This record gives sequence, structure tokens and C-alpha cells, in this order.
Amino acid sequence: MDAAGDLRLETATNGSLTLIAAGRYLHSRHNPERDASRALEAAARREPAAMVLFGLGLGYHADYLIEHTESTRIIVFEPVAEIVAITTEHGSLARLRQSGRLTLATDSRSLAGILPQIAGEGFETFVLPGTERLSNEYAAARRVTDAFSRRLEINRNTLQRFGRLWVRNLCRNLDALAHAYGVTTLAGSFSDVPVLLLAAGPTLDQILPILPDLARRYLVVAVDTAIAPALRVGVHPDFAVVVDPQYWNTRHLDRMKAKGTMLVSEASAHPRVFQSFGAQTFLCSSVFPLGRAFEESIGRFGSLGAGGSVATTAWDLARLIGATEITLAGLDLGFPAGRTHCRSSYFEHLALLSGTRFTTAESVVFRYVWSAEPSPIAANDGGEILSDRRMEVYHRWFTEQISLPGAPPTKTITVGGAAIEGVTRLSPELALDRPVQRDRIDRRRGDLLRALPAPDGRRRGLLHARTDELRRLLEDLQGAAEEAAAAVRRIRRDRLSGQSVDFSPLVPLDRHLGRHPAGAIGSFLIQEAISQIRSGYGSADVAEQIDASLKMYEGLADSTAYHAEELKRASERISQPLKIMSVAADNNGG
Repeated sequence: MDAAGDLRLETATNGSLTLIAAGRYLHSRHNPERDASRALEAAARREPAAMVLFGLGLGYHADYLIEHTESTRIIVFEPVAEIVAITTEHGSLARLRQSGRLTLATDSRSLAGILPQIAGEGFETFVLPGTERLSNEYAAARRVTDAFSRRLEINRNTLQRFGRLWVRNLCRNLDALAHAYGVTTLAGSFSDVPVLLLAAGPTLDQILPILPDLARRYLVVAVDTAIAPALRVGVHPDFAVVVDPQYWNTRHLDRMKAKGTMLVSEASAHPRVFQSFGAQTFLCSSVFPLGRAFEESIGRFGSLGAGGSVATTAWDLARLIGATEITLAGLDLGFPAGRTHCRSSYFEHLALLSGTRFTTAESVVFRYVWSAEPSPIAANDGGEILSDRRMEVYHRWFTEQISLPGAPPTKTITVGGAAIEGVTRLSPELALDRPVQRDRIDRRRGDLLRALPAPDGRRRGLLHARTDELRRLLEDLQGAAEEAAAAVRRIRRDRLSGQSVDFSPLVPLDRHLGRHPAGAIGSFLIQEAISQIRSGYGSADVAEQIDASLKMYEGLADSTAYHAEELKRASERISQPLKIMSVAADNNGG
């Protein structure tokens, strides 16, 4: 405890206990229960998916949320051990935990681990007055929640931008699902081999001249943007990690001949990705409801870390295959010398093509760099580089993962990128002193591929049947959503004409929608509306409640209609010969 001083219990005017820390009341001296009610009444009406309480006190605020919400998960951050002990001694903490909805975090690192598990759908925060001055850990915890909130915002924006594309790609990639292996088959397959992870940041240029020599000593994992630079110096990566859903991102793979490179991807990547590699494809499990629904019929592929960047997936792949250590090259998480990518990447080429007499390539790069509020951060060479809030999310992911027990040692062979806590420097000279083991790596690759089980010929049929089943379920859900939307429109007309408002017709419809087996799939594309409602939209008055309900039902009807139409097309494609599927998938629109 940094500044709590003496903790004293006192009896409040209403007979309840109150707590004094460092000379200040943490609860009302008159009525602690009423104090908690006033502070959290509005939040309880909104019933957020999760609430982070900074400060436990005697548990009055947590108790109020448990009593006045049905499903809100509560994370209490309390770093002061003496306060936890007092609340435990008086029985409050045990009672709160019996609800099954309360989790206690006592330091910022544990809070960082808890948030993704509990608050992934969004959260609100509340600070118990007077607590933040009791420990320096509160400031660190606020940084953790702020960073996680930014990560969720980026995820929501990404979903808003790419949600329909993910669904469309997934429905066009059913043959890839039918014939790919899961990443679980790779677990521990290179448990005594160091991995060189190639990203396409500007500092990758530093080691491209010696990359062929490094590839004789390391198993090489390359993200999509780094494959072409590696090929240009004669290095065929052992694994390529490609997860982007957009067509333009597949241009990194144009005219690429990556002989023997194994692909690790996600089922919603652009269909063109799966035609660019001749070796075996391994898929990681989808994080999207439709993808999970397909995997229910053919088995889960296995998860890889998704920190928002293909580089986070590549690092987790290296961890999964059992790398003795991971050496990073070109993972800059910023803009060294104001550049975005290495010189031989497609992005760099595109910037040059975008340059004109009036808009130079430099100005194209300048606009990109300054489009997300850049600010200087520490570089791994002791200086500073510009980074931005997009990169901050990835930076924190690497920091958290590298610090976990059992994480492989992680080093960087390139200098000038962002400094990442836990990542140490490795000079090119020391890297080249490692023993040559390319023949052993290639033998291990061959052993891995020969040990793969024979393809399951039933998978395509199972996916076809699952496609038709999901389409029927979504069409039923669409009908119920349209019926609910029509009911809300009638309610709105009644209100505008001065009649009494009766929401009772929605009760059976809401019950049906809430229990529908396709509900998670249908609601995937309406997360913005869901987020608004969880933030309180619809709780102000009857008019707002009607508007919020209509937006929700209309959005659900539109989302289910889109899913059902794509599934219908998928059913038609998967029933055709494979060669027709390949031609259909290879188009610029995706």
C-alpha cells in the first residue's frame, strides 16, 4: 500500500459499516448503500456487458450491481491488500463471489489478462472516490483499461468495415475448409528449432542481403507483406501467414512462386490467397460465429493469437510449433525515418505508383503516417520513432504475450523499430554464428507433411449439409426479426396518434429471437447497434426505446438476409466440381 495510511472501520448513521482510508471516507458516513445506489443506478439500467470498478471498499458498489443487473460481469480492481483483507474478514467478498459474476484483480498485469476474458464485448468503468490516491497501481490499471478500450474500438471499426467481406469470403472458401488441416497438427512440430519471423517494416532492408545465410540457420516464418522481399533474395519461407480478407492485400502475392511454402491462414481470408501456394494449407479457427458454426460440423482447427495484426498471428504460430526462440526482423510497429514498409514490398511499390506530378510518393506516405495521431515512442536503438494508436494495440499485445510464463525468448535482429518490453537485441553477427541446420529443418518439414492424416472425404458433404441447415435457420430468424420490426412500427404509429404504447406483442418475439440457434450468427453484423444499446441508447424515454428497438430488429433482418443469400450461393458452388469453384473464386472483387 503506497499511501493508505491507517484503515479504520466506522459505523455509519444508518448502522452499516463505512471505511476510512488515509483520513478520507471511501463510502458515505451516513448511508453507504444509498451512496452506491446513486452512483450506479444509471449504469445498472443500461446493464453493460461488463463493469470495471476501481476500488473495492467494503463491496457496496459491487453488491449493488449484482443485485440490480442480471448478467453484467464485474471486475473489481483493488491493489491494496489491507482493503481486500478487511472486506474478506467481514464476509462481504465471499458473498459477492458467490454470485459467479465478480472477478478480483489485484495488479495491473492480472487485470490485463482478465479483460479479454470478461470484457471483450465492451465495458464501463467506475472509480470509487478516494481510492486512486491509495496506490500507484491504479494509474497503471487505468492505462491497461484505456489501451483495451482502444483495442475494442479498433475491433468494432474493423468489423464495421470488413464484417460483410468476412462473411462473403468464408462462404466462398468452403473447399479450403474441406481440404485444409488445422493448426493443431503443427503443435510442437519444430520444438528444437529457432524461428526467424519476417515482417515488412522498413528495417527489414537491413538483413535482406544476409537473409539467405540466415535461412540456413533458422526456420523462416513470413507475414504476407514480407514474402515477396524474401523471394527476391532467393529465400522461400517455410511458413507464410496470410489472414487479410481484402483483394488488394493479395497483390503482395502477384506472380509469386513460393515453392514448398506452407500457408497458415484463416477461413475468411480472400479466396485468392488459397490459390497462391502449392504446399499444404493449415487453418486456424475462426473468431466469427459463422466460421465456428461450420467448424462444429468438421472439427475445430485450433486457435492462434489474434492481436489485430498478421504479425501477432505469426508470432503465436512460432510459439505453437515450439520454437526455441523467436527472432524478429522488420517488426517495427512504427515508422522509422518516416517510412511505412521495406523497399521491396508491394506497399512501397504502390506508394511510388500513386505518386504524380502534384501528389508525390512522399506525400502519400506522409498522409498515411499522420492519419492516426502519431506520437514518438522509444525505439530499440535507444532513440525514438513515430508510432500511432493502431500500432499501440499490437505493441501491447506483444508485451503481454512475451511476458507470459512459457513464452519463447524473443529477440530482434533489426534496429530502429519500436522497443518492445521483453524483446532483446541480437546482432546479425551472432545470428550468423548459429549452426547451419537447413537440411534438418527440411527433413522435419517432410516428416511433418508425411505424418498428416489422410484427407477426410466426408468433409465436403458435411459442409454442404451444414450450409443448407444454416441457411434455413437464418431465413427463419430473418422472418422473426422482420415480424418484430413490423410490430415496433405499429407501436410507433400508435404513440404518434396518441394511443397507449403496448410492448407486449414483442415479448414472445424477443423470447424466440433470444433463444434462436442462429442468433449469434445473425447478430454478427449489428455489433454497432448492440454496442449503442449497451451504452444506454434506448433508456432515456419511450421514443428512444422505440427507435433503438427498430434499429436492432431492422439490422438483424438485414444481417440474416445477407448471411442467408451468401450461404445459398455457397451451397450452389460447393455442389459443383472443384475446378468450377476455383474459377469462381479467382476474381478481383473477391
